[in-house]
Amino acid sequence: MIKTIDYQIDGINDAELDIKRNSKLEFKLTYDSTKEIRALIAVIPGLGEDGDTYYRDNLAHSIARDLDAAVITANYFGVKSNPPAAKFSIDEIDELILKTVAENIGNPIPDNIELTKMESEEIWDFVNEHLYNFIGMQKVTGKLRLDFKMPMHMTLTPPNGEYQNFGLMAALDVVNSVLYIKNNPPFKLHPNCQNGQLATIYVGSSHGGYIANLCAKFAPWAVDAVLDNCGWNLSTEIFDKKDYQPGTFRTIGFGKEIDFMKYRRDSRDNENFHLCVSDKTFWTSNSQSPNYFSRSRYEIRDVNEPNHLKVLSNYPKPIFKCYHVKGDSVAPIDEKIKFYEQLQANGFDATLDIVSDKSRVDGKFIKNLSHGMDMSIKLLVANNYEWILNKIAANKRPKCEPVITLETSQYTYEFSQKDNQVSLECKKKK
Repeated sequence: MIKTIDYQIDGINDAELDIKRNSKLEFKLTYDSTKEIRALIAVIPGLGEDGDTYYRDNLAHSIARDLDAAVITANYFGVKSNPPAAKFSIDEIDELILKTVAENIGNPIPDNIELTKMESEEIWDFVNEHLYNFIGMQKVTGKLRLDFKMPMHMTLTPPNGEYQNFGLMAALDVVNSVLYIKNNPPFKLHPNCQNGQLATIYVGSSHGGYIANLCAKFAPWAVDAVLDNCGWNLSTEIFDKKDYQPGTFRTIGFGKEIDFMKYRRDSRDNENFHLCVSDKTFWTSNSQSPNYFSRSRYEIRDVNEPNHLKVLSNYPKPIFKCYHVKGDSVAPIDEKIKFYEQLQANGFDATLDIVSDKSRVDGKFIKNLSHGMDMSIKLLVANNYEWILNKIAANKRPKCEPVITLETSQYTYEFSQKDNQVSLECKKKK
């Protein structure tokens, strides 16, 4: 019998920005109560996939039905970044963009209108009343081209005071949901589980794959294997070269400070508006701000940071397996190749399957050769399950203290586990 249990536990605070968390860590556990469980699989949703709970529930149900595994799906910090859960809002930058564009088309917004204090519905009512019909009339009179769409930007604000932290808090949420179940399993363990411990497998596509790799970086002792489909990376090369590629940089939230149309996370149009949206974040590209997203912030989020990989090589080594499409325009294959080369050089068991041939498109497992390949996550897990478990069984993982210290150019990050929860202490270097 398939069972699903909902959990709410305390989540960690934002140690980098010293912000107290208001929300609980919510996750679901799905398993077959008639089976002895061999593995705990964390299926990590990509950015903004909070709305499709039907798909996530069915995926977890299918995996639990077909395999002797329990499945966790966590609503990690900031995952509820799409409507209807996330609400449209306007911050100071959005307001400046809107007022500037409105003035340029001859319909300035009065100074006494405080857009930043409006709720989502109020914003849309005002924009439609003040601008939509005006643009339509300007088109009719020939003052604007018929194909004109006014560019504007809004911020998507998740519920419960959450925001875009970009990966770090999300990864710790996933790890902590896994640790909670490992130490409070409501199911029977398979006799073959080594020392009574479940195998832990972290699975994700795109942003979910990135988070899975961060889990292994921040808590390697809590991760037995990572199964990644086209996961991207936030590379320090972006910071060093100021090479802000739209594919990955736009998801960080403050790209609008550089170019709100190029570095937006998403966009949507109607006949008169071209709306760009980004996630709410407290990070900024302003180097004079205490919330500056400095090189250190990139380094800790860069899964391919060489010095950190050397530190990780001294810990119990997870197994890594990745499928990545060669022509990926969102998550460039070159970065993934470099990552897997470094993993192998540091002694990790790491298998990179580069998908480049149309013959690999079977319509079931791999459906196309674009980012993510529209891959079946159910088959991703099923096709690799026994292979990964055999790898885990053969992987000699020495015991270690559940604490890891990762140095960056400005800060020391210490991730430590206590009472079945990993937390972060972030200290600025003197």
